[in-house]
Amino acid sequence: MSKVYVAVIHYPAYDKNRKIIATSVTNIELHDIARSCMTFDIDLCYIVTPLSKQREIMERLIEHWNRGYGSVYNPLRGIALDKIKIIGSFDEVISEVKRNGEPVIIGTSSIERREKAIGYKTLRNWIEREERPFLILFGTGWGLTDETVKMCDKVLIPIKGRGSYNHLSLRVAFGIVLDRIFGERGGKDE
Repeated sequence: MSKVYVAVIHYPAYDKNRKIIATSVTNIELHDIARSCMTFDIDLCYIVTPLSKQREIMERLIEHWNRGYGSVYNPLRGIALDKIKIIGSFDEVISEVKRNGEPVIIGTSSIERREKAIGYKTLRNWIEREERPFLILFGTGWGLTDETVKMCDKVLIPIKGRGSYNHLSLRVAFGIVLDRIFGERGGKDE
């Protein structure tokens, strides 16, 4: 099975007017994403933000849980946060992942991208038989930019609920996507 990395892209991201922005990284995001990465055996999750102050705050938070009082209070949280790496740019992510081979880049989107669409089960099967690493991208704000999507080899089909509202929080979508790909019951391609 391939190595699997994920990246949460805080920049570049769209705002509601399709302006390119940097979104905020949150404390709860790191904790929830780290736990999901542990649950689904993700090799590493990159949190991508060019904002140095946000990187500094998040690195201090991780340090607290890995080596500070948090490591005594709740050691399991520090172990989960070892799955997180705060990084300044998407280009840096690509460079790091390429150390293990040319990655297959998979995007996520709430918009159907028919020309690049791939289902969860199909992706799971591909990961199981491929030797190259996989990098799964998650957008923040109003999603991955068109430029980022163009870099993707495939884009997962969107999560669809019963309702017409289609704007899940990052943490919820992250967990659903990983479960559909790596969960015990395997994905479905619908």
